[in-house]
Amino acid sequence: MKTKWDALIKKYDVAYQEELKALLWSVREIEKAYENKATLEEQEADSWRKLSNREYLSSGDLAFDGEFRSSVAKLKANLDYAIAELKDDEAELKSRVARCARLLKKYEFLRDRDLLEYANARELDEADDLEDWVMNARTE
Repeated sequence: MKTKWDALIKKYDVAYQEELKALLWSVREIEKAYENKATLEEQEADSWRKLSNREYLSSGDLAFDGEFRSSVAKLKANLDYAIAELKDDEAELKSRVARCARLLKKYEFLRDRDLLEYANARELDEADDLEDWVMNARTE
C-alpha cells in the first residue's frame, strides 16, 4: 500500500546510495594516495641507500639523484595536500551519508506507523462488522 511517505523514502534512499558511492570513492582515493606515498618513500629510501653505499658511477648520477629526491619531495608534499583535502571531503561525505540515513529511517518509521494505524483501523472495522453480523444473525 502506498503512503504519503513513499516519495520521500525513495528520494532519500537514492540520495543515500549516491552519497555512499561518493564516500566509497573518496575512501579508495585516500587509500591510493597512501599507496603512492609509500611507493615514493620506498624509492626515496632506495636512493638514500645507494648514496650511503656509494653505488653511483659518476657525478651525473649524483646530480640526477639530487633532482630525483627533490621531485620526490615535491610529489610527497602534493600527496600530503591531496590526502588532507580528501580527508576533509570524506568527513563531509560521512556527515551527508549519516544525514540521509537518519532521514530515510525517519520516513520509513512514519510510513510503517501509518501502515500499522491503517491495519489496526481495518481490524477494528472487521471486528465491528463481524459483531454486527453476529448480532443480526441472532435477531433473525
